[in-house]
Amino acid sequence: MRLDLGLFQQQIQKQILSPQMIQSMEILVLNQQQLEERISDELEENVTLERSEAEVSAEEANESAGEDPATAAEVAEDPEGESTQQQDLLELTERYEQLQELQKGDYWSESSPNRRARGGDEDDQFEWIQQAESRAETLPEHLIGQLRLNSSLSPRQAALCEEIIYNLDDRGWLIHPVEEIRAALQDGFSRQGSDPRMGQRPLSEKEMGTALNLVQSLDPSGIGARDLVDCLCLQLQRDPGINKLEEFIVREHLGDLAHNRLPHIARATASSIEEVKQAIEVIRSLEPHPGRPFLQELNPRIVPDVLINPDEKGKFQVEVNSSSVPRLKISPQYRDMLKVAGKDPKLRKYLKKRIENAEWLIGAVSQRNSTLQRVAEEVVLRQERFFRDGDRHLQPLRMQDVADAVGVNVSTVSRAISGKWFQAPGMIRELRSLFTGGTLKDDGSQESRGGVIARIQDLVKDEDSAKPLSDAQIVVKLGEVGVRISRRTVTKYRESEGIPSSRERRQY
Repeated sequence: MRLDLGLFQQQIQKQILSPQMIQSMEILVLNQQQLEERISDELEENVTLERSEAEVSAEEANESAGEDPATAAEVAEDPEGESTQQQDLLELTERYEQLQELQKGDYWSESSPNRRARGGDEDDQFEWIQQAESRAETLPEHLIGQLRLNSSLSPRQAALCEEIIYNLDDRGWLIHPVEEIRAALQDGFSRQGSDPRMGQRPLSEKEMGTALNLVQSLDPSGIGARDLVDCLCLQLQRDPGINKLEEFIVREHLGDLAHNRLPHIARATASSIEEVKQAIEVIRSLEPHPGRPFLQELNPRIVPDVLINPDEKGKFQVEVNSSSVPRLKISPQYRDMLKVAGKDPKLRKYLKKRIENAEWLIGAVSQRNSTLQRVAEEVVLRQERFFRDGDRHLQPLRMQDVADAVGVNVSTVSRAISGKWFQAPGMIRELRSLFTGGTLKDDGSQESRGGVIARIQDLVKDEDSAKPLSDAQIVVKLGEVGVRISRRTVTKYRESEGIPSSRERRQY
């Protein structure tokens, strides 16, 4: 095998993304909350970046982003000003040393000159503690608190009850069977660190059963259940009324109840339909997850990225929401430092890099808002009937259509709407929900997916509850108004919206 060695020329075309382009794409994807967090991080990291209290237009931000820091860094060659620059450099070198201390993490030290400016006096330092919300009570804390009120409990009984309580999941159900809990406790008697209240006496099944009954007698009702049936029955047994029919339905016909098979339940229980319906109302009032009120879940906060409101003439106006995002500018102080730092290469390099990063960020934020504004305006223009008349009039819309109209790549539109929300009169929704496919109607027009779903919801709403429409009948009804879709598509749309089947919707 022979290898030819030599120099060869080859022309290759490659697309290389600059750091500025990469940062612009990253900023464009961020929604309102993420952008706010990103800017806050940059304000902490980059000392040359600061908040601007004055209103800064997009044009001013672009001009700021277009400045060349190297040009701003040129030192004037005026002999009369040379001594003044040297004096300024000495003063600013001390500030640079402070910047180095900041990077080392000494910013909050007692000797830091910025400590009082950023942290305030000693009383203000603990203000966040005073304003902090108190921690919500957990389910184990709530149950153990009730146990402590029972003075007749022995230490061993209290320890057993606590062990069961700590084996409950977020629903309030038992994670492990009582037999497994008993075996684990029995194995732990010989180990160091076991609860001294338990002693060394072997645990009996009766003791564990008594402890479980004590836990199940606590509030909320249904705690300590083994499964859903046990949970519902525990609540029915705590009810002062007579619930034999309800308990029998829960134990034997819960599946029939889920599928609305009321006649079958009536025949199996020798009851009338009316009696079964009354029993079902009682069962529906029960809580399948009694631990639900103690879940420590935070509701997600949605901040709209785009605000859509009609003006006095009824025309919809689009505004990119930037109320919670701070406006940024380059600190004049550090620009002045850069001008007189020509004789200190280390200081000049440090400041130049920080100012460049700040300018790139300002430009990326401005470009993000401009792109989102143009995309949102085009979407609202094409979906104007939806904003006026509701879901029925949502038009089919592709991202490629908007990209062609705005003059950007379709990937830019995809990034611009990713994770973004809009607020319009009476609604807060994802911006992506305005992009949807459609179905061709008999008259040649198109009906969006949302429009078809709205029609299905209207048909179900207006149907005879004693004879609800089947999916095949809904297909026929839609065909009467020119919408041609299959029964399978109706089923898919119905299930996606959580609409029960015709059997489950029937009322007896």
